[in-house]
Amino acid sequence: MSTVANPYASPETADLVQEKDIQPAEPKIFSFSGRLGRLRLVTYLLVSSFIFMVACSLAVAVFTPVSAWLGALAYVVLLLVSMVYGFSLYVRRLHDLGHSGIWLLLFVLPLVNLGLLIYLLFFPGKEGTNEYGPRTIPNSSGVIVGFILSIFFGIASIGIIAAIAIPAYQNYVERAQM
Repeated sequence: MSTVANPYASPETADLVQEKDIQPAEPKIFSFSGRLGRLRLVTYLLVSSFIFMVACSLAVAVFTPVSAWLGALAYVVLLLVSMVYGFSLYVRRLHDLGHSGIWLLLFVLPLVNLGLLIYLLFFPGKEGTNEYGPRTIPNSSGVIVGFILSIFFGIASIGIIAAIAIPAYQNYVERAQM
């Protein structure tokens, strides 16, 4: 009796796990493995940038009066932590698109880095499970609220900078014409 005709024979393939049987993964905050969607990438980048700016400002304000070298060292350490965290986010986003994290080296090349950033921000990730893991869980309301607040803070920052820069530029032009 052949295994094809026998419904009671054991299967001879490992691909019997259905895509719907695999549970979505919870994204980890500090990890270079796994996947990360577009909305989470933008939200995590903007929120972490704000947190690291505040932390760097506080570290410099606290340590610089003690020693200028200590203040600079605290700033550099926090800056390196911020860079490593940003790299981990980009690597996980590349994993979501089905690419290796080595593609991150393309950020070194001018104009190619702009194309890679557009690719990371606007192209959807692979559906289902890929070689880097299962898809992530759907975005929570916290991620969506964080994204909206990040956009509002970005627009507010541009408005504040414009409110300061435009009168300063007009003052400069007046002084230059005199």
